Amino acid sequence: MESIALFSVKELSKTYTDKSNWFKKGRDVTIGPVSFDMHRGETIAIVGDAGSGKSTIARLLAGAELPDTGKLFIGDDEVNWHDSKFFCQNIRMIFQDAQKSLNPTVRIGDQLEQPLLFNTRLDKHQRLERIYDALRKVGLLPEHASYYPHMFSGGQAQRIGIARALILDPQIVIIDEALAPLDPSLRAQVINLLLDLQETLQLTYILISHQISLVRHLSDRIFIMDQGQIVEHGKVEDVFENPQHAKTQKLLKSLDM
Repeated sequence: MESIALFSVKELSKTYTDKSNWFKKGRDVTIGPVSFDMHRGETIAIVGDAGSGKSTIARLLAGAELPDTGKLFIGDDEVNWHDSKFFCQNIRMIFQDAQKSLNPTVRIGDQLEQPLLFNTRLDKHQRLERIYDALRKVGLLPEHASYYPHMFSGGQAQRIGIARALILDPQIVIIDEALAPLDPSLRAQVINLLLDLQETLQLTYILISHQISLVRHLSDRIFIMDQGQIVEHGKVEDVFENPQHAKTQKLLKSLDM
């Protein structure tokens, strides 16, 4: 592992009003502050129950929402939270529902081309080659660029989601519950694909999940969240072997070994 962090998050926080219950007045929920470093080629997992704040952290890190406080550094350079182009190029997301994240009326190649049109100066031929290369990387064929989303299975749609995340050669990929909807056999295939891509491209992953069994297989370090706070963190093997916090112990008890 590199001694110098690829990126660092310092005192990141967000307060929002939870309006999930229509029958009650919304309550303010505070996420953080959280701080952590990551290294190239590493996977960290942010784990917690629904409402724990893990997906909010993912959206903040992807630039989809602005934090109330906090700083983000890539190496020694501080990132401007309003620099949407930086986030689009460097921190990409793989979404939970692959089919819903695709426009059903637009061919796959055109959807993969959109980030290239807005974030690169590649000409049409170069963009097409980048699209074909991304499809090959995830085990699909160049001709799939002319297909529509409904022509793919759920597992193939997830591969398209991975291709879209990789199209701009990002440094960091956030996997936001993207493996949860897949059946066990497809999940195993996608996990192996993600591990192969990480090794080949030296990708850094942030895994957002409530499935603690996946975390043990995929991650180097784990952060346990509860009610907006990180309550325990450490190397995966250390946390699994000697959990300190009651929330961690509860999650591990639910693990189907």
